[in-house]
Amino acid sequence: MILYLIPSLDRSHAGFYRCIVRNRVGALLQRRTEVQVAFMGSFEEGERAQSVSQGEGAVVPAPRIHSFPQPQVTWYRDGRKIPPSSRM
Repeated sequence: MILYLIPSLDRSHAGFYRCIVRNRVGALLQRRTEVQVAFMGSFEEGERAQSVSQGEGAVVPAPRIHSFPQPQVTWYRDGRKIPPSSRM
């Protein structure tokens, strides 16, 4: 078995790869294979303060972050996990 090894992946290595085997008789084209590189970027924004009057609603957007696969977002208030609900 002949292998193609990428020793240190980064995002630039993501894409489609294809192996072609040739000899005097001809060539054999194998199906292409997709390589996806998982990564987690940094938050694009720092902490923010928001003031809201009592009785009003507040919208607190999740900070933008580039990642693959899409990140799972979990909210916490005063160190306690906020359970998901229809209000979120």
